[in-house]
This record gives sequence, structure tokens and C-alpha cells, in this order.
Amino acid sequence: MSETEQAVAEGAAAEGPGEDLSSPADSGPAADDPAPSAPEPVEPGAAPPSDGTEATPAADPTTAKNGAPRPSAQETGRQAPRRETGDGGDFTRYQQARQQNALNKLKRSAVANGSGSAFYAEQLTLGADTGIEIQVLSVSALTVAQHLDSHQDVDQQAQMASRLAAQHVLVLAGQPGSGRQSTALKLLAGCCPDDSIKILHSEAQGILQALCRRADELLTPGGFVVDLDDQPVKLSTLETLGHLARKQRAFLVVIGEPGPVDPDRLRPHAVEHRRPALGDVLAVHLRRLLAGHPGACTQPDCTAEHTTAFISRMLESQQVQRTLDGAPSVRSVVEFADVLAQHVHAEDSSLGEVIGQWRDRLRRLAKQLLHVPAETSQSPVLDPHRQAFRIAYAFFHGHPLSDVFEAGEVLSATVLPRYETREPAPTNHVFERELDQLIPQEMRAGADATPGGRVDDNPRRARLVDEELMHAVIEVVWHDYDSLRDPLREWLTALVAGPLERIRVRAAQIAGILLSHDFDSVYRDLIRHWAGESAAYRQSAALALEMAAHDPRLVHRVRGQIRSWLSSPRWQLQDSAARAYGTLVGAQDVPDTLWALRELGSRPELAFSSSVAFSMSWLYLAGAPGPTADALDRWITSEDDHLSQHAIRTLLILSRYGAGPDRRDRPVLADTAMTDPDRADALVRLWRHALMGKDSSTRAWDLLRRWLLAGDADKELAAFLEVLVPRICARPLSLRAGFYLGMWAGRHPDSRTLRQLRPPPPRGGRATGSAS
Repeated sequence: MSETEQAVAEGAAAEGPGEDLSSPADSGPAADDPAPSAPEPVEPGAAPPSDGTEATPAADPTTAKNGAPRPSAQETGRQAPRRETGDGGDFTRYQQARQQNALNKLKRSAVANGSGSAFYAEQLTLGADTGIEIQVLSVSALTVAQHLDSHQDVDQQAQMASRLAAQHVLVLAGQPGSGRQSTALKLLAGCCPDDSIKILHSEAQGILQALCRRADELLTPGGFVVDLDDQPVKLSTLETLGHLARKQRAFLVVIGEPGPVDPDRLRPHAVEHRRPALGDVLAVHLRRLLAGHPGACTQPDCTAEHTTAFISRMLESQQVQRTLDGAPSVRSVVEFADVLAQHVHAEDSSLGEVIGQWRDRLRRLAKQLLHVPAETSQSPVLDPHRQAFRIAYAFFHGHPLSDVFEAGEVLSATVLPRYETREPAPTNHVFERELDQLIPQEMRAGADATPGGRVDDNPRRARLVDEELMHAVIEVVWHDYDSLRDPLREWLTALVAGPLERIRVRAAQIAGILLSHDFDSVYRDLIRHWAGESAAYRQSAALALEMAAHDPRLVHRVRGQIRSWLSSPRWQLQDSAARAYGTLVGAQDVPDTLWALRELGSRPELAFSSSVAFSMSWLYLAGAPGPTADALDRWITSEDDHLSQHAIRTLLILSRYGAGPDRRDRPVLADTAMTDPDRADALVRLWRHALMGKDSSTRAWDLLRRWLLAGDADKELAAFLEVLVPRICARPLSLRAGFYLGMWAGRHPDSRTLRQLRPPPPRGGRATGSAS
């Protein structure tokens, strides 16, 4: 999202009224504040104060434990004020960062199992290089054999095998942790040799489209597993892939998630994948783990009959059955089988203790990783950099190591010294800070255990041995180290003010996870103050509430909190509410969200903010284009000038986005209007207001040029524009349109669409090249 709240006027420098657009009501108490507090006065046109209008306890200039004054948390961050251009660039960067930070897929404790925000947010590109990096990892025949040995068939598996053999491509739509990869390997092993199976992976969006373009290079005889994560897929893409795979004698199993991948719409290429019976999974893994145990065991009475009886007791145990009922994934059941197998000779009375150890295994590992050892003569104090770096490594799982280094340095060198007294100061030797010493082996994922085969990351990334370990570290830091709470809040506050979107998004999501552990405290001491600060903080507050909403127990509290912001007299909290509606929370109730955004958009306090337009754009891209487009049409014809301006800003943002992975050059707004006359009429009204707007005309004309150039590569789009553009450019825009079309035709002489739309020169001479 944007860093400030000003829309820059067209043709001028970044000047104008500052971010503080206070009205007399702004000085009142927030609707959700437990006690009113007077905000500091800010001069109109001045930059917002770095410490905001309300100070958090961690941000107060109080005295640290060592007696030195402690600066505010906001001063810890390197906030660089920027001005909002309104051209959609900030929105694009923010959406890409959100897609890269899919923390809602990591399940631990109260964090719900949600699929997150599934939407396509690819910026419209014209003639640019759209190639993405795809990594290929060969799966060893031994690994395939191990999967086949322990695999449990799922529903419709015979039908899956026959479809893959006939079509050469199959999509498994199932929840993460349902055993999709094991099923994929089983299906591929039935179509090709075990030593010819590979995994294709890419961090970027559109891997299937890139695979279609590079099929001759990447597809070889054999089997391939492709994990889409939460990306959508279209039937036309699968049909193309099936044709290419058949030509290359290759077989592809694509793993996707319900929602983005709809088996009903992708038949016969997609099948719903349900996880197998967890009791059967436990049984087969116990038998495999204990098959050779009697021969290697030192116990004198250990026999095959003993292990068989142990397996039977475990499968019949009510305690084990209750544990299986709460297991989040097939992988967790495999880990549970390993723990049980290690206690094959334990008494049945200790089974509850064994189960408790398994449930709490990650929490115990987190405490071990963060534990400060007893003082010794060689090391009187544990190197604080090491402890801080371990926390940063866990919090930024999946991020480039550069992000981990940067975040860890802020915590160890900037935040923690304000809360600690260290004498003597630890010696800093650069070459003692190598990764193997900072991060113990039991914390890092091995090369052969990296999900998706990402063993050659470029840049290298932080990879935990178990993704759920991140939630365990968060829980331990918050609940087991009381003195870490203030530094943690200050650290997150500093990170959300940093320059990198992906770091800000992850820090906000960490705050959202903390809300699921302690909503009242975290909201009071952190989120409420973010919501009243500058734009970066307000966006982080909205994203934290979105993360908390993945916990079913907190959904109503989150929605109530956003509604409280909407009702607040403070414009900063109103703006935070507008941003929060542009998240998963807003997509859960589209009619209520559109009502709330109209209410917020009609207020003069948000007239210079792009948050309403950003949320409307997100809602359109997130799967509600019809209701959102209808609302925009009502806004553009409204007598309320504020709503009209928000509708124009939304058009300028959405005009930059393509219709999907297989139609990157077709604007998403045009794609919808091409088959719906009412949508085309509404689009004409939006464009005409934008082209005539004093503050939007320059950007709008340039975006219209990009649409016309996109028509050169899309005959259907060109035919649509040849009808639509004359309607848009009717009087009083006809003279100005003639000027622009003539100028564009000179710049792009090869553009057929521009030649078709360019008006003929006047009789008796050349066009003057001027515009009214």
C-alpha cells in the first residue's frame, strides 16, 4: 500500500495538502479507545509526526532498564515518507508482497486453517519479458519407493489414474497436508519409470503458463509434479498442457487448493483430493517403522508378536483416536507414528505423557532454541545477536536471508540494547557469525526435506525444519519471556515502517498471529496505535486484523473492531477501516463491505486517500467483479463528488491489470465488458469521467494508450476497442482524442489498432496537432 495519503495532482510535482487532513472532529476520542487522549496538533500541509497522534507504551520516551532515554518505536524504523501517485504501482507491490507472505497456510494452536486471499494480481504488461524462473528437481527412485510403500489410496484414485493415463495432465484439488504429493507420486509411478519423476517449482506466479511457453525445454518423457500453491488455473491452460505433454510423452500432476481450483469447472482434468483415513496412515507407518525392530532391539523379550500387539493396542486406544481426530495433516500423523514407535516398550499408562510430548514437541524445540545457557567463564552472556537472529529466522521463514539479516540486526542492535544492561559488551567478530553457528541444524530444513524441492534457492531463503515451528517460536516468545513483550512490540513497529513491502507484510502478519494468542493486550498496546499512525502503520493494522480473522473464534471481534474504526471521528481510524475492508475480511461479506466503503468514500476526511480505491480494486480482483463494478457505476454517476473521485481512482488502478494468466495483455475491465453490454456502458462512463478529470486526465489518457497497444496482440480486444473508444471519445472529448490518437500513431507506426481509430486528416492540409 501507499506510504502517504495524498493523491498527487496531474502535471504537478508532489505538492499539496499533507497527509493530515484533520477536521474539527478529529480531535475527539476514538470510538474504540478505552480512555480519550488528546492528539498532538499538526499544522495543515506538514508531514505527519513520526510518533503519531497516540503513543504506544513501547513508543513512549520513557527510561529503559539501563537508565538511558529510549526513543520511540517509530524512530527505530527507517520511515521514508513518500507521496501517493495513485497510479496503482503501490497497490501492485503491496499485492505481490501479500502473495509471497502466505502465512495463513501455517497452522499452529489457535491459528485457523484458512486458504487465505485467492486472487489474481498480475500487472498488465505490454511487450515485456514474461519469463519466470522454474526450478527442476529430480526425485530419486528410493524416495518414490518409500512413498509407494506407505501410501494409502484415497477416494477416486482408480479414476485419477485412468484420467492421467488418457489426458497426460491431472489436477488434484485438496487442502495442504492431505497427502496430495504422495498421491501424485503414486499416480506418476503408474505411468512412467520411478527414476524419471521430477518436481517443477517457481516462486513467481503463472508457472503453468510459463510451462506452456517452454514445454519443448522443460517437458521430457517422464512424470512431473507441479505445486500451484493458491494460484488459480483455467481449463484452456490445462487443455494446452495436456496437448503439449502428450506430444512430449510426459505426464503432469498439478497440485492445487480448493477455491482457486474448482474441480467442477475444470472437468475432466481436475479431481477433488480428500485425505485418506488417518487411522490407516498411522497403522501403515507403525508397521513400516517397527518391521525390523525385533532384530535390532536389545530388550530380551522383544519379538514380532510384541510389536504386532503394540500396534494393535495403539490403533484401538481412545487416546490415540482422539489425537488423530485433531491431527491437522497427514504429515503430522506420520510424525506421530514415529514418536509412538520410539516408545514401543513403554507402559500403556504413560501413553498420555507420550501424546503430550508429541503435541508440544515444537514448543519444546522453540524453548530449547531460545534458551540462554548457564553462565560460564568463557561466555558470561549468550551473544544477543544469535538469539535475535534465531527469532528473525523463525519469523521470516520462506524469506530471503537478506530479510532475516536485516530484521535480526534491527532487533539485536537497535531494540534489545534499550532493554538490557550488558557489561562487558560482547565482542563482535565478523567471521564468528556464520549461518551454521547462528542457526542450529535442528532448526533448519535439510536439502532433501525442503518442501517443493527448493534446494537451490536464489537468493537463499530461511527454511525451518517444520513450518509450524514459526508459530511455536511466536508462542514461546510471547508467553514464556515476559520481558520480551515490549521489545517484540517495538521491533514489529520498527519493521512495519521499513522500506520493503514484504518485510512490512510479514511483520503485520506476525502481529495478527499474536492477536490470536492475546487479542485484548496486543490490540490495546500495538494495533490500535498503528491504526492511528501514518499510512504504512494503518495498512499494517488492517493486515494484522486480516490475519487474526483466520481464527474462527476471532472473526466477530475483528469485524466489530473494523466497524468501530468506521464509526470513529478520527480520520486515521476511518482510513484504517477502509484498508481493512480490502482484505479477506471484506471478501467474506461483499454487500456489507460495499456499503461500508460507500459510507467511507462519501466522507470529506478521506477525499485525498486512495485506501477506498485500493479496497475496491482488491475486492474486484478477489472474486467479486460484478457487485464491485455495479457499485462503481453508481459512484461515478453520484452527485457526491467524493464518490466520483474514488471511482476514477479505482479505474486507474484496475486498468493496469490483466484478465488472467492466459490473457495477460487483455485488461481485466475490458475482458468483463466484452461479453456484457451493461458493463461496457458503465466502463464508458468511468473512462469519460477519468479522461475529463482535472487530476486524472493525464494518467487516464496514458492508460487508454496502453489498452490500444494491447489490442495489437489480441484481435478480440481490438474489435471491442474499435467500438468502445469512439463512444468514450465522443464530444466534448473528440478534439482532444484526435490529438492524442495522432500523436500515438506517430510514436507507434506499427500499431494496427491506432491506425484503425485515428481520424482521417482534415481536407486541404495536415492536422494542426493541437488540442483544446
